[in-house]
Amino acid sequence: MQQDFPPHIVALPLPAHAPADVRAWRIDIDLVAPLDVASAGVLNDDELARAKRFLRHADAARFATVRAALRIVLAMHVDDAHLVIDKDAHGRPYLAVDDAPDFNVSHSGAHGTIALSMQRKVGIDIEEARVTLKWRDLQSVVLGEADLRTMQTLPEHAQRAAFFDCWTAKEALLKAHGTGMGAGALTMESFSVLPRKSERYALSYDDTFTVAALAAPDGYAAALAWSE
Repeated sequence: MQQDFPPHIVALPLPAHAPADVRAWRIDIDLVAPLDVASAGVLNDDELARAKRFLRHADAARFATVRAALRIVLAMHVDDAHLVIDKDAHGRPYLAVDDAPDFNVSHSGAHGTIALSMQRKVGIDIEEARVTLKWRDLQSVVLGEADLRTMQTLPEHAQRAAFFDCWTAKEALLKAHGTGMGAGALTMESFSVLPRKSERYALSYDDTFTVAALAAPDGYAAALAWSE
């Protein structure tokens, strides 16, 4: 069913092989918006207090905008009385009610993303490909063997984008697993996601998850993961 959302919450087109129950949205963030605007009147007192603790207003606006968008999206499936967002032992947010959707959130720069499914685990990530980031210094903790081999076949100007593709794909997968980046047995450098065929990444180990690239604004990379 088509849902009407505020214009800054944009439904993302998903790859053809994505399950029908998986949905994703991009959140466009006004980093100078006052908190009463960014919060859209839907944040609770604890969330507003958390937003006010940020030292930089841009960080406060980013948190408030994305959390408010998450509440608006979750309200499709859960009434306000049960819309209490908690975190598990790994810091992964969830709704502690029966038959709640699985969801995941990411934000970077002036954009955020939300993934949701009623039937499976999902993970999502968006990263601003900042020109100031010395990405080569991070290769050893992000890239697996097949990632490195694939990137070495690319021209110099394409390697930076491929690095951020890897980063978002792996972050989305780890978030779908529920252990977070670098936690547990599965770490970024322990597996590969390249080469990529169309939107679909090639996981280097036998797994029950799929990872796909998402459309992202210029200067960003985004990815979505889901369990089978």
